[in-house]
Amino acid sequence: MAAGNPEKQATQELNYIPYYLEIYKADSLMVIKKDEEAFQKLDSLFKIYHPINQEAYSELLNYVLLSEKLKKTIDTKPYLESLIKDWGLTVKELKKESALTQILKNNFSDTELLALEQQHNENIDWEYRKLLKEMSIIDQSSRRKQEEPQVDEDNIRKLIHLIRTKGYPDIPTVGRTGNENIILPVIYHHFARADEYKEFRTLLLENIKKGKAAPFEMKMLMLGKYELVYQQKYFEQTTRDTIRSRGITTHYPKDTFNIRRRNIGLPTLEYDQWKANLMKQNNN
Repeated sequence: MAAGNPEKQATQELNYIPYYLEIYKADSLMVIKKDEEAFQKLDSLFKIYHPINQEAYSELLNYVLLSEKLKKTIDTKPYLESLIKDWGLTVKELKKESALTQILKNNFSDTELLALEQQHNENIDWEYRKLLKEMSIIDQSSRRKQEEPQVDEDNIRKLIHLIRTKGYPDIPTVGRTGNENIILPVIYHHFARADEYKEFRTLLLENIKKGKAAPFEMKMLMLGKYELVYQQKYFEQTTRDTIRSRGITTHYPKDTFNIRRRNIGLPTLEYDQWKANLMKQNNN
């Protein structure tokens, strides 16, 4: 990956899909204990892209931890600031990492750390977050009920409007939402039947390219459509005449899906299983 012409980059928005694909490689290298190679990949990547700290991969946190483990001479302070201020990691969480205890003490006073946490909270759009929570509650309460399809239609329209007017609900915008059971990928999975599915998919892809949305969210959106169309696996309220889903398995070529996944920044279908199996072996 080459940085290219800096002046040209300054006027063009970077496409984050290559970033995500490289993060999967770095993650794989860490899984198989190739820490030096993982660090070099992240170090090169962060010279091109403003780093993200995805909840599933924690690449920014891993970069700092690897730099300490491998005794690399990098300025970790701005990365630690970003982890707290932008990505919502609390000081308490960071101090659980023994490698960071002294670094935090050397670079920040307790007052400065508290100020960074407060800054993160002040930057959160709490009204936006409240709307997302309301959508999550009604999404879950409507499952297997007559109103389920209409709730999905309403939610997708609301989200399209919110994203276009307030921006994408990433961590810097609405904070870490898992602790309030605001699980956007689950809501996205339910959009398969919605009339605005294609419009939302296009909007989601735009935000993945911007580094705002996570590829996993696209995975869940597409999985819902895959189950609905390719396997003919209908959601329970689609037909209203059966209490269970029905499915017809098809033999659609896996390679086609792997190509599509690569194009939107997802690893291959086998990656998650490979990683899970390897982690299981390492833990035994």
